[in-house]
Amino acid sequence: MAVLAGAYGLLKTGSIWYPINLLAATVYAESLKLGPAQLNSFHKDSFAIALVLHGIGSVFVGLLYGAMLPMFARRPIVLGGLIAPVLWSGLLYSTMQLLNPLLASRINWIWFMASQIAFGVVAGIVVVRQERVSTRENLPFIVRAGIEAPGIMPPRESGEKQP
Repeated sequence: MAVLAGAYGLLKTGSIWYPINLLAATVYAESLKLGPAQLNSFHKDSFAIALVLHGIGSVFVGLLYGAMLPMFARRPIVLGGLIAPVLWSGLLYSTMQLLNPLLASRINWIWFMASQIAFGVVAGIVVVRQERVSTRENLPFIVRAGIEAPGIMPPRESGEKQP
């Protein structure tokens, strides 16, 4: 996400600091008071705030994707790369228009969605490449409860431990 946001800043405004200052403006009102020329320059306070916000946001969204994507084992790239980013971006767009219209007017929502999609596709690829781990939740309840019932568990052979 950060790479695409930096690319947007370079292509549209000639500076990677524009998206960083906008991210800081979500909680640091002083960043929004800056004019267009100052939004394109480095401000250490805005950079520190944006770094913390991006780190926290990436960790929480990564944890959410890490927990959610394996549940949809057939198409994690579609869910992570298309469905979730569209829902998330729509939610942010609608609430940002109400909470902070000035900030919403300065965000390029197409690039924002592209960044979210890139993050989701990478998360989906990571999930697809992971080895499936067999868990006991897919076993019948009787087996999980430790009850030995005929026909449920394979017969024991001599010297073999039962799971």
